[in-house]
Amino acid sequence: MSEDTTDQQQITVRRARIEEIRPLAVEYRAEQESDPEALPDPPLPQGGIFWLASDADGTPLGYAAGTLRPAGCTIGPVFARPTARRRGAGEALITAIQAWAEDTRVPVVEISVAADNEGGRRFLEALGYQPRRVLMSLTPTEHRPT
Repeated sequence: MSEDTTDQQQITVRRARIEEIRPLAVEYRAEQESDPEALPDPPLPQGGIFWLASDADGTPLGYAAGTLRPAGCTIGPVFARPTARRRGAGEALITAIQAWAEDTRVPVVEISVAADNEGGRRFLEALGYQPRRVLMSLTPTEHRPT
């Protein structure tokens, strides 16, 4: 896959090896563990494919992981370092994944977002994503109806 670059800050996104994104995955896990309400994706999904976003100097800004399935590619997590948020890193990652999916004829790209994450939903909708199903969850310690 060719590298994709945004005009905003010269953010480059390319496919990456797990070793390249492992330090970012550690940051992602630490951030998720600090939020008791978070239901994080595994930082390094089994059999995942990875993309790395870097600035013009080659400094890693974030990563995305995907898992190929017969019906398409499921993306998650998408992580940008706090200093790269709202600066185009997430958009560059998602846009590069969409281009990769089109080039490789992946039929569907799916990504989940927390139900209460209005900003995340608006972000994905602005990139063309549409809700197709709702994932429901229950934490075993929650009260269940009798």
